[in-house]
Amino acid sequence: MADKLVVVEDAPEIRDMMVLYLQSAGYEVHATDSGWQCLELVQAQNPALVLLDIGLPDLDGLTVTAQLRRRHPQLGIILVTVRDEDYDRVVGLDAGADGYLTKPLNLNILQAQVRSLLRRCGGTERAGDFNLHLGRFRVDLLRRRIYDPQGQDVNLTPGEFALLIGLIERRGNAISRHDLLHCVRRGQGTDEQVDVRTVDALVVRLRRKLELNANRPQLILTVYGKGYRLATDDELGSRPVP
Repeated sequence: MADKLVVVEDAPEIRDMMVLYLQSAGYEVHATDSGWQCLELVQAQNPALVLLDIGLPDLDGLTVTAQLRRRHPQLGIILVTVRDEDYDRVVGLDAGADGYLTKPLNLNILQAQVRSLLRRCGGTERAGDFNLHLGRFRVDLLRRRIYDPQGQDVNLTPGEFALLIGLIERRGNAISRHDLLHCVRRGQGTDEQVDVRTVDALVVRLRRKLELNANRPQLILTVYGKGYRLATDDELGSRPVP
């Protein structure tokens, strides 16, 4: 039996995109643009997970989260917002949310979080958490951390992590410096005007922290004339360790 999900989003184009994508992934999806209707839908449908926009017109997502958590302790809740600030994330998690997604949504990250949370909440997925594997490293999307094979935090700066997420979202594809700069600004929650050379500096720092040999990168690759791209698992598995 397919897991039931509830999508709560007041922007029709985003709501429809999420519903179609999740339905195509095999989930039973119910949708609404109202916080009050969300409470009623959860009561009636008993879903495994709710994807909840924070900025709803009638009842804000944080209030809905708190009420859902009190009434349905086992329910999975992922907040969706246009903001990406630590304060919002902390308040949302304190209210009872299990995860956090920022707009514009990356559908691969959306599906990874849904699958991971369903595993944790006892859905049909297997047990697990909010992790992606990147070569030798484990990326914790919820805590915005990356760990080495020994389980040690690599200690990325906010800018470095934002750039890495931008590469992960389009893994295997070349991404221009301008697009990566947008990812950095979005991840840091700032519109500060900085030069695209900032991207080059962040790539150098990431390579020093993540590559076995920063002078012969195998994870973060330069695509001359285009920008950078993140190597795929197949590429990493086929290359000899330098």
